[in-house]
Amino acid sequence: MAKRNPTSGPKLFGFSLIHPLNLVLFFNIFVWALLMMEGGRGIITYFFGLNPSLVVEKKMYWQVFTYGFLHVVGGDFFSSLIHIGMNMFGLFTVGFWLCRYIGGWKFLSVYLLSQLGGGLFVLSFSYIGWKTGLVPENSIWDSYHSATVGASGGVFGVLAAFSLMFPEARFVFPPVRAKFAPWVLIGFGFSVDAYYLLQFYSSGIMSQSFLGMMSNSGHLGGAVFGLCSLLGLQKFGGKTKTPIFVKRWEKPKENQERVIVRPKNLEDPFETQIRKNRELLSQLYGISDAMEKENILSPIQAENTNLCPPSDYNPEDMFCLRCEWLQNCELRKLKKEHPEL
Repeated sequence: MAKRNPTSGPKLFGFSLIHPLNLVLFFNIFVWALLMMEGGRGIITYFFGLNPSLVVEKKMYWQVFTYGFLHVVGGDFFSSLIHIGMNMFGLFTVGFWLCRYIGGWKFLSVYLLSQLGGGLFVLSFSYIGWKTGLVPENSIWDSYHSATVGASGGVFGVLAAFSLMFPEARFVFPPVRAKFAPWVLIGFGFSVDAYYLLQFYSSGIMSQSFLGMMSNSGHLGGAVFGLCSLLGLQKFGGKTKTPIFVKRWEKPKENQERVIVRPKNLEDPFETQIRKNRELLSQLYGISDAMEKENILSPIQAENTNLCPPSDYNPEDMFCLRCEWLQNCELRKLKKEHPEL
């Protein structure tokens, strides 16, 4: 029986069109287009944006989740494009690498749970602010009676998961290592919130700016849920691939000079095979569909091989990485995990 080869289909950003990362991008853009066609009348935002007063008083509980698929529209086209453009660019930038190492569907789980977490934090912060009187009624950020929209809760969750997987990666903005990036941005956002609150209590005037419109409680909730969901997936959702980096130096201890860790000898006879096997594994870890993996591995099987026992195969072991039959062991492992193949 003929089978369709998914690897031959159309791709976008290195993934198939139905890859979870692309589906999230498409759906957000689709909803944004609906909002633009609505003409800014606010009907969609009323029902699906996160308005804490409607969630609590009218029991519109779905808003805690659906807000993340809506973005700001109104005014000129450029200003409407900035909100969704920044969120989708940030999502793709860090989501691409997360998908390569944990797979598309685990990435989607992290994203959606982070979006939910951001909504729960917005609801909690705004309700507490309203009850205690800390948040002014004429404020448009985290207000009990105004709507919050945007994918940044999910984006911050993906960023926090990225910071856990790639802690030493460096960002251009903010110019810090990945393990600090989400918390630096969140801390800066809350500092801006504190400034506007102090300004209000000193002058009685609530100034508005682009920074003052951001929902920092949503960012915090997304980041917290993103970290927790990735840790949960690593513990209960099967093994997660650890990124492979070349360590350029070790941090020197007290009273000790910096120790330079030089790359392996390029004349290592196994270097070519190691690089070849790592490239294959990197390609496979970016694919979530078992049949697609089989279609990649089947044509490159080595014949007449004498493989090690299945329990000895470990793709992170240097002995396995040096082996020219690694693709055979990888296919055997795949068929054991997916007997239907």
